[in-house]
Amino acid sequence: MDSELVVWLGRLRELSAVAVGGRSVDQALELVAETARELLGFDFCGVLVPDAAGTALVITGWSGLSREYVDGVNRSSPVTLGSTAPSSQAYFGGRPVAVSDIEVERGFEPWGGVAQEQGYRSMISVPLIGADRVLGTLNGYHARIHEYSDLEVERLTLLANHAAAALTSASLVEELRGANASLLEQRDLLAKSEDIHRRLLRVSLESGGLDGVVRTLADLIGRAVRLEDPRGETLAEAGGAGSTARRHDAAQAPGHDGAHDPAHDRAHDGEIVEVPVRLGAEEVGVLRVDDPSGAGLDALDARAVDHASVVIALEVLRIRAALETEYRIQGEVLTDVLLFGVTEQASRRAAALGHDLAGLRVATVASVPGLGGALGLGAADTRRTLAALSAVSALTLPGTSTARPLVAALQGMIVALWPAPRDSDRGASGADAVGEVSEAAGPLVLRALHTAFPGEKVLVAASGAHHRPLPEAFRIARGALTLARATGRADEVITPAGLGLVGVLLQTDQPETLLEFARERLGPLMDYDRARGTDLVETLRRHLDDGLDRAATAAALRLHPNTVNQRLRRIEALTGAELRRPADVVSFASALAVWDVARSLTATLA
Repeated sequence: MDSELVVWLGRLRELSAVAVGGRSVDQALELVAETARELLGFDFCGVLVPDAAGTALVITGWSGLSREYVDGVNRSSPVTLGSTAPSSQAYFGGRPVAVSDIEVERGFEPWGGVAQEQGYRSMISVPLIGADRVLGTLNGYHARIHEYSDLEVERLTLLANHAAAALTSASLVEELRGANASLLEQRDLLAKSEDIHRRLLRVSLESGGLDGVVRTLADLIGRAVRLEDPRGETLAEAGGAGSTARRHDAAQAPGHDGAHDPAHDRAHDGEIVEVPVRLGAEEVGVLRVDDPSGAGLDALDARAVDHASVVIALEVLRIRAALETEYRIQGEVLTDVLLFGVTEQASRRAAALGHDLAGLRVATVASVPGLGGALGLGAADTRRTLAALSAVSALTLPGTSTARPLVAALQGMIVALWPAPRDSDRGASGADAVGEVSEAAGPLVLRALHTAFPGEKVLVAASGAHHRPLPEAFRIARGALTLARATGRADEVITPAGLGLVGVLLQTDQPETLLEFARERLGPLMDYDRARGTDLVETLRRHLDDGLDRAATAAALRLHPNTVNQRLRRIEALTGAELRRPADVVSFASALAVWDVARSLTATLA
């Protein structure tokens, strides 16, 4: 067999084995150029393929060409697709294009400079035709003028066809390798992600709480982590007090409201990465992850943080459900006590919750805007009610760690029944101990609710220093709250002693007697108002509150002074009293106070 044919067959087999030989596409292109140059005697060879934009042909594989020439052509003089360049014509025409002398070839002027620099005078370009498209061109160059024979063109075309097949195979293999590597990477990522999720979920299932989830996350990603509630309070942290602490301090500086952008699942500011923790549409917290390098989180760390946010949301839901159940039971116990007193059944249920009903002596009631009358998981007012109940339940009386209140939500109020400390706890007993508890409990509740609801109007009332049965203590505290709220008082602690005569009246256990007294004095006015739809009673109340100043009364009621004068004369005519006599004024004021107290005492327990 002819030795030249043997060489040809050997090089063609080598091209055909490109795919199975593990060569990359770039290596295959180099082999094509080397083979063409060796077999066909070119001074230089190059393989041109479309650039990423698909607008020009660039040299990707070559043999004999200098790196400077390749870079110069690719950077400054690429072969524009659609131009008159031989390579463009071969690419679009799907046939060989030869130039025996570039110096006399029309349309070759744009590439004449680089051709002279490289040192070639003639060239031929043959298309690399794949199964469904032209892949590029195989170019051969001679340093001298050269006329390309039909045999040379045929041989170069044959080589180009084998090269195109080899390139197609190499491209497919490279794509498969890339896809396989991506699949393996995704598989590893999913496996690690599942392991992360299992570890975090196991912490929650084993009652590790929020602290356990945050510690596990910090261990998984090797960064400091802080979990904060929507108000910016720290719920848990682990991994050190690095830049999360510094960033948190900056967030509390003037002009920074600490709010998170709900439109972004992950915010990055160069020092920390913030990931909101959401329970449905509600943001229940934010994870702050240290990022001192400013590089952000890699895919696996981001997956771990996202998993942690889901587990934390589930933990928050679990905590809320447990709290709701606990406070609902406490509400049932407290309602039984207030309706029927301390029974054996109520005592057993309270003991299971850690409370001794026999030691409870003092009642406080508090009102906060937006508190619901009953608990219902997921409702906005329920979240506020749970926050208020938790804030009050966490309180202890000064000087003792055992005097925790029994707390529940009733009638839109937070009700707390407080124990009087034993001698061993406080060194006081009997009336003195009850007085100390009453004096301390109200301000404690007020401060706790102000902390839980900053800037909101909170009103707290206590039952006073006397030792009373729990239903009576609650009745007095609730009556004091009702009267104080009706007169517009807020952000303070109300006690019976602070209400003067009204406070004394609140402590009676005979509301019917009080109602009878009030009706005897105010009855004619009430009957007149009821029959004619007038407001004599309220006009009288306003007039007394304004110090008998008729002009002030008219302004407050937005009435003409003559109308006020007519109403006051009607009041005097119906009651036989004279508002100029101090005794009658005191009588009216007492009757109104007694009426208010009696109505608050006769209110039913929801």
